[in-house]
Amino acid sequence: MKALEMSFKGTDKRVKHLRLKYINTDLKPKEIEALMAKIAEARLFAKDGGDLYAEPVSADMIETTKTSLFAPVVPAPTV
Repeated sequence: MKALEMSFKGTDKRVKHLRLKYINTDLKPKEIEALMAKIAEARLFAKDGGDLYAEPVSADMIETTKTSLFAPVVPAPTV
């Protein structure tokens, strides 16, 4: 599975992360940068009077791979 992790600096100068799953993997870096700017401008997320996602910092595409290490043994049906 792929996810987009966007990092923003809040007005408190701490870095916050916003991770979105099921994204359009055809997006270009400039499109993601523009999206992040819109999120920051919208000021949708606030806490104690400060903006949590005030300034875009970076964006990463996260790819997750699941590897099964063991599974329960299911006995074969008897005939």
